[in-house]
Formats: sequence, structure tokens, C-alpha cells
Amino acid sequence: MTSDLDSLIRHAAPLSDAEALRPVRDETRRELLERITFAEAGEAAPAPRPHRRRWRIGLPVAVGAACAVAVAALVVRPGGHAPAPSTSGGPGGFDPRPVAALSFTERKGYIDVRIKDPLADPQRYRKEFAAHGMRIDLIMVPASPSLAGTIVMQDDGGPDKRQIVPIEEGRCVTGGGDDGKCVRGLRIPTGYRNTAGISFGREARPGERYDSTNSAFAPGEVLHCLDVRGLTVEQADRRLRQREVTATMFHWETGTEGYTEGRDKLPGNWYVTNADPWAPGQVMLSIQKDRPAVRDTAHDRALFKGC
Repeated sequence: MTSDLDSLIRHAAPLSDAEALRPVRDETRRELLERITFAEAGEAAPAPRPHRRRWRIGLPVAVGAACAVAVAALVVRPGGHAPAPSTSGGPGGFDPRPVAALSFTERKGYIDVRIKDPLADPQRYRKEFAAHGMRIDLIMVPASPSLAGTIVMQDDGGPDKRQIVPIEEGRCVTGGGDDGKCVRGLRIPTGYRNTAGISFGREARPGERYDSTNSAFAPGEVLHCLDVRGLTVEQADRRLRQREVTATMFHWETGTEGYTEGRDKLPGNWYVTNADPWAPGQVMLSIQKDRPAVRDTAHDRALFKGC
């Protein structure tokens, strides 16, 4: 009977006990936690478009199989005794220690800091900075796609004349018109005595409004290579549907007054002059009554580079 049962288990999930009990990676556990967080936070939000969702639904097959076999091994192991759980973090158990939210690389005269977990509690960032003698507050803000994973704001002050220097990598087109590098981390002088506040862009949840944005036409953004400037609002709406994007808000100016309103307050079928990300799958269109002149500035060329 025991032999038949062992054979059945091996055919159902052909993994050894050692493989079954191998710890699930910290990244996988954090991914599962993020899925749960998204599910709880998104109950009242619109359903996400499949290609905009960061996480896949459900555990990866290999992880699910490993967990199932681990449970089977604990329950039906011959002899009726379950193996004692390990607390050492080695094979056969899980390491309960949290994964570091930041990485610190010491170099001559300074420390390179990068964000490893953009979803960590701000208290964890503060404690990890404090462990290195730094008084730095780091917060995460929902950012449009091209700014997610970058430093979007930095402010510091105090008696230390040395400066925090950004670590720049890759290529980014900024809202100010620069076609330059993306800020991916911070280079902090060793023994830095000032206080500092830093905002780091993270991917927005479905329905969550962005706190930091680039141009909607910038590389990586939802309207890259889909120009709607010079079109009427109705014409722009038809073109936006090609990308499954909705114009949720509109901005216009009359004299010295500026207005940002929803579609129900539109002054008319005016012309589009610009577009800014508003939330995942949503943009804000800047409009004016008269048809705008066609522009061909260095910034425009950077926005539509590669189109």
C-alpha cells in the first residue's frame, strides 16, 4: 500500500523531497505579497488592462508544484512523522529575515545607494539609512511609466557642504525638454551629516493617479509615436482608442485663468495642444480654441525619437 502511494505521488509531482523543501526565493515571496496587496487595494478600482499589469495572476507553476509536493511530503511521509521545520534559512526551511529594501555599496569616499524594493514600508528605508549613519527620508510616489524606477525629487540641507550626486543610467526624456540620462540611484558622501528627502517613482496601481509625470509622448509613455496635437478633441478621442487610452481630464486657459476639468465641463470641440499622463490608461489633454501652430523643436524631436 505504501509503495503504491509513493508511486502515485512521484507521478503526480516528480520532485524529490529535497527539491520540494527547497526555500522559495525572497523575490517570489515579495511578488506574492505584492499580488495580495494589489488585490486588496484595487477592489474599488477599474479592472486593469492585461498588458499594463506588472504581476501575473497566480503563482508560477514551478513554485505551485513545489509547494504542493512539500505539503504532500509533510502529510503522507511514510512512518507518520513530519520533518521538523528549519529556522536556519538553509534547505528544508525559510529564512524569516526580511530582504533588504536598499543596497549600499561602499566606495572610496562615498556610498552608492540603490532601491531594491520599491514597495517597502518607508520606515524600513529610514532604518536602513540610519544603520549607515544617514538621516534620509525616502518615499515612493506613483509615476508615469518612463519615470517608474527613477529618482523624481531630491531635497537636502544642513552644515555639510558635500553634495549627494545622482547615479545616472539609461536614456530619459524629461518634462523640461532634456534628452539625457535617468537617475537610478544616489551617491552619498561617507559620513554625510545633512538631512535629505528623496522621492522615488514607482509603478502606479490600476486607477491610481500619477504624482510625477513625463510628457505622454515621451519614449515609454502611453502616447509615444501617437501624436494627437493639432486634432480636435473628437478626432483625438478616435485616435486614443487605438491605444485603449481615455482622455479623462482637460486643461485650458482663458485670459489669466486656467482650468482643469472633466469631460462634462469641456468648453467645446477645441484643438489639442499637448497631453500628459493622468493615470494608467488615462491622459489629460491641453486644449485651446484656435488651431495650434505645428512645432518642431529639439524637445519635440526627442519625444518622438524612433517613431
